[in-house]
Amino acid sequence: MRRIDERIEAIRMEILQMHELSKKAVELSFKAIKGDKSIIREISEIEQHTDVLDTDINFACTAFIAMFQPVARDLRFALSMIRISSSYERIADLAQEIALYDCRMPDIFFETEKHLMEMFEVVRRGYRETDGLRERLVELDTRVDNIYVETMEVLEKDCNIDAVLTARQVERIGDLLAKIGARLIFIEKGRRVWVK
Repeated sequence: MRRIDERIEAIRMEILQMHELSKKAVELSFKAIKGDKSIIREISEIEQHTDVLDTDINFACTAFIAMFQPVARDLRFALSMIRISSSYERIADLAQEIALYDCRMPDIFFETEKHLMEMFEVVRRGYRETDGLRERLVELDTRVDNIYVETMEVLEKDCNIDAVLTARQVERIGDLLAKIGARLIFIEKGRRVWVK
């Protein structure tokens, strides 16, 4: 294996670790919303770990660019990994914030969890194959957005700020996953696409 390919693979492995950590943080945040506040410490540890990994990935990508002076796909890869890493770090931040809110959410809201988990799986597959990635993410993000609108209509009567922020942060996680998917397509195809 060429040195450049070894570096790309090392960065990809760190990004996939970020993917799994942010997914775990989101899973735990839904447990916290449902009342299990015992997991807040675990989410905080994940959030701190993603902060460190984000810095490591940024450094690795910068060193990769300086050392190999990549072009085309390899340059798109390095630049996109910096942005993708920041998106995962932000997802972990949002999950931590969500876990700290104390509120009751309407039943419809909890349907977003399965859609977000599916978005994580679709994005993970996108690291290997981007065909159909955009369409699937558009479909899932639309579902998350629709649930967000329904949730806000229910919360409008109650005006609980923690509940409103929880709904907004969860919807934002869906947006970030969609952006990650768009960047994966950019790496592979060399063209920018809007997922939503």
